[in-house]
Amino acid sequence: MPNWGVFVARLLSAIGSWLDASNLRNRVYKLEEENEIMRVALEDIQRMDAEGRIGWIAQETLHNLKKY
Repeated sequence: MPNWGVFVARLLSAIGSWLDASNLRNRVYKLEEENEIMRVALEDIQRMDAEGRIGWIAQETLHNLKKY
């Protein structure tokens, strides 16, 4: 005779894990999009203020990001 309590617990655990994985995947996609937006913004800042302090900071930040 199967133990239905264990079966239901494992089923709920599997469903919870599946939902957590789905949420994590969605958060990773959102962070990748935000990362791309920040890179474009830094490139724009660097281009607009090529000889100024802010442009230099943007250039250094982009240079440090390319290491990763």
